[in-house]
Amino acid sequence: MRKLAWEDGTLPLVNTPLFLINLALTVGLVCLALWTGKRGKRPAHYVTVVVMIISLTGAIMQAELYGRSYSFISWLLYVHLTFATTCLLSVTPLVWTGWRLRTQPLARKAHKRCIRIFLALLGFTVLTACTMFLGAEKV
Repeated sequence: MRKLAWEDGTLPLVNTPLFLINLALTVGLVCLALWTGKRGKRPAHYVTVVVMIISLTGAIMQAELYGRSYSFISWLLYVHLTFATTCLLSVTPLVWTGWRLRTQPLARKAHKRCIRIFLALLGFTVLTACTMFLGAEKV
């Protein structure tokens, strides 16, 4: 059995290709959720959103583990974590307005606004993560 080497900051089970594949899967699921929602394919949209949230959660956990083997510029890490946390918190009103949309067509405007906020926060989260890794040092 492979052992996770927490003590020295390395994590052999979370390598770069695996992390990037999971990240690409999450991005693909976000796009699929947007597409199914825009097309009004509700059953497919609901399933895609659930799988996307699970994938997003996995990507966040994997990023945290992967990041343990790097030393980041502290203010960039703070900015990134602020965007990441806010993005994750924005999922709640997004799901709530989507749920309301089933019976209240007037919730569409609020749901669209929540989608835009989520996507903007997600974009800033990815952008700050890339910026963080550009200035990071492997430990």
